[in-house]
Amino acid sequence: MKTTGISKKGILFLLLGIGLFSTVEICQKLINKNNAIDPNMMVFIRFVVTGVLLLAFGLPSYFSRGGRLTMRDWGVFAFNGLFGITLSLGFFHFGINMFRNASSSAVVFSANAVFAIVIARFMNKEEWNCRKWLATLLGLGGVCLFVFESGSADLSTLKAVGVMSIAAMLFALSVCFTKRVVGKYGAMVYMGGSSLIGGFLSLPLVFLTSSKGIVAEFGKVWDALPEMTYMVVIATALAYVFYYSGIAATSAYIGSMAFFLKPPLACIFAQVARVTGLLKNEKMMNAWTISGTVLIVIAMCLAVLKTDSKKTEG
Repeated sequence: MKTTGISKKGILFLLLGIGLFSTVEICQKLINKNNAIDPNMMVFIRFVVTGVLLLAFGLPSYFSRGGRLTMRDWGVFAFNGLFGITLSLGFFHFGINMFRNASSSAVVFSANAVFAIVIARFMNKEEWNCRKWLATLLGLGGVCLFVFESGSADLSTLKAVGVMSIAAMLFALSVCFTKRVVGKYGAMVYMGGSSLIGGFLSLPLVFLTSSKGIVAEFGKVWDALPEMTYMVVIATALAYVFYYSGIAATSAYIGSMAFFLKPPLACIFAQVARVTGLLKNEKMMNAWTISGTVLIVIAMCLAVLKTDSKKTEG
């Protein structure tokens, strides 16, 4: 008899992925200092390039193991690409532009765990228990404390919270769906296919949301080539490989709970950017955000505790 626990390797992959994800908001703020790129164009560039890179590295190994890609498989990629990338990340990048602080947008997006705990119950048959609910409530409490980082709420802040909440809900759906199917393809092929389709689906939206036209948007991408290279290769392609590999080795619930680490990590990275002069408008962490960090860390500890209620034959 042996107890089924949480993979330490999976937790490590999740932490690496979340760490890289936590730099996205700061990178976009740095890009916006010069010439803001349309959010849908940002999604297009990030994920089409990511898709090409991941498929180039992942498909040879997948095919060598006897894998095949049918129309049904591309339909799986299209579902995740539409909801987890085109829509979720489109709202996400709009939300970043609406928040005053880079770290504040990371705070609200981390609430995808609230949606995931409900969706995973039905999509992934993951059980509800007191430990999960307590971890979620503590994590939410920590996130709420981060609200005090940017002062009192106003109408623009409420709109930003609403947009980012939609992004979080769609991302939670993607996380739960990923847990069901990613094992068949591996992280590189699954994310590569999803990225390619999700990225291309974002391109037509640029015509609707860009005020300067698609040619001008490509020009702005070229002007921010160093930052966009980091955004695509490190904060997107590599980050998603780590993150989806972590989900495959843990659970959809743990994958979303890991996002509660984004607020403190984003605050730390934002302060580094502030001290070095890259982002001068970021506020210093205060008693509220420090307390929030403590609650979030406690929540993560509860989330990754091994369960002893179910055992399998060894």
